[in-house]
Amino acid sequence: MRESLNIGMVHFKTGDTDGVSLEMDKWREIFLASGHKVYYCCGERPLAESYCTVIPALSYLSEETCALDTGTFDSLEGFGSEGAYEEALLATTQALKKELLSWVDRCSLNILIVENIWSVGLHPAAAIALDEIARQRKLAVLAHHHDFYWERVVPVRLTCKRSMEVCDRYLPPHSQGYVHVVINSKAQKALAERKGIHATVIPNVFDFSEGPWEKDAFNGDFRQVFGIADSDVLLLQATRVVRRKGIELAVDFAQALQQQLETQRGLPLYNGEIYSDKSRVFLVLCGTIVNDGGQYLAQLQKKAAKQGVNLLWIGNRIGHTRSDVQGRKTYSLWDAYAHADMVTYPSYWEGWGNQLLEAVRAKLPVALFPYEIYRSDIAPSGFSMIELGKSESLQWDERGLAVLPQAQVGEAAREASKVLFDTHARSIMVDSNFMIGQKTFSMESLRLLLEPFMAAWSRTLW
Repeated sequence: MRESLNIGMVHFKTGDTDGVSLEMDKWREIFLASGHKVYYCCGERPLAESYCTVIPALSYLSEETCALDTGTFDSLEGFGSEGAYEEALLATTQALKKELLSWVDRCSLNILIVENIWSVGLHPAAAIALDEIARQRKLAVLAHHHDFYWERVVPVRLTCKRSMEVCDRYLPPHSQGYVHVVINSKAQKALAERKGIHATVIPNVFDFSEGPWEKDAFNGDFRQVFGIADSDVLLLQATRVVRRKGIELAVDFAQALQQQLETQRGLPLYNGEIYSDKSRVFLVLCGTIVNDGGQYLAQLQKKAAKQGVNLLWIGNRIGHTRSDVQGRKTYSLWDAYAHADMVTYPSYWEGWGNQLLEAVRAKLPVALFPYEIYRSDIAPSGFSMIELGKSESLQWDERGLAVLPQAQVGEAAREASKVLFDTHARSIMVDSNFMIGQKTFSMESLRLLLEPFMAAWSRTLW
């Protein structure tokens, strides 16, 4: 009989709709199905379940942690000197280490899986503390890297000798015996070249065991609640509202699609609804806003208003799971997919592309910008997507918003129009994509990739 492993997974947050949180849940499902126990630890947005321990100091959004992030990657101005920065880093590390050790001991962990904390660099103190407790408790370690600090949209500049040491030693650690996993081939190459660390590629996956999400008694009023008619076209932007998602390109696409559909009024859409004189195109943003202060969303709203695009942000009504408090519903992300006609995915930088796989699972057409990792790691699988433009055509305007040639966006709108009105063409596209996803990026493929790690841990421990 194989012994059960006690696996701890630690991240800044859990139970959210961001890519890291979603992938954690998938890994956890595989571990549980293999007979192991899994314990989460996070700093914010915890799952309600008993297996999640909350340590607020682990959040990267606190004033203290943000100051250390700035002190490491931008400027020491907030500390006044390198010595003051070092003192604050040490104090935060020691306090966090004490709480993390308590979690490790209470859960009797054998395995520690560190999610992105050792790569994205937003919480230097947590990176140090986790390495120290892993070595102190002699845990088997898997470092799961989704994004690296050198991939940030705003370039980093290490501020002092200590910040250089932190990045070299802990982002990620070179500790002997640690296993490293990345989510794409570019990251694998970069980690080897920059740090001399070999990593295994495990792409993001999705559960393709069932068909697309559907309308039901709970979400049946989704469109009505947000003022969207059944005959309107709902373009779903399911990502977080952050700049690198290039949502301004989705605004341009929505405008071009509106113009294209003017000639289609009176005709039946793929679902039988008539695109009438009253029908409109809606671009619906259902993701959260992080570290933005509303500035990017405000830019998008202003741009949409100027271009006559119906833009809705409903992120405050979308959650990890459904809820209904005193008649005010919070819908799940999957409810939004059930009512969408098409997904926009205009990101110009992605570590992988969770929402892309979600759209494939939902059997929805996707209008995307062909970002680098899509071209290198995803497109070769044979997916059929509507591309918003050529990657080399991407530019930025004076406001810092992404821009593509109008002709390229217009061509994408014409392709989109076809799969909105031609049921047969739409079915061929989405069914083919679903089968490719099911074969290449499924939970079963993830199980096969994780099985060797679980077997090695079991051999070592038992």
